[in-house]
Amino acid sequence: MFQRKVVSKDEVVLEVSGQLSGEATAEFQKNLEIVYAEGLPTVTLDLSRTLTINSSALGKILLFRKKLSEGGRVLQIKGCSDALYKTFQMIKFDTLIPIRK
Repeated sequence: MFQRKVVSKDEVVLEVSGQLSGEATAEFQKNLEIVYAEGLPTVTLDLSRTLTINSSALGKILLFRKKLSEGGRVLQIKGCSDALYKTFQMIKFDTLIPIRK
């Protein structure tokens, strides 16, 4: 469901597959903490294989973004579906986090 990839000395990608809801959100939180501890300046969430996402996971993403930005680091999202992208726009996520479809 989660796979971390260091793609350069400045960026780590966390690929999320399946549904990001229910019990998966606790596992998601653990993976975010591991990615944070790696200390790379840019963290990218690859949501290209994410089917659904619930409000709890959205909250975890926002808190993670805040934690990263306090340390001068950046969170970005890439590869989300059209439906997920529209949801991000509706809740103004795209004004807080760079999002690429």
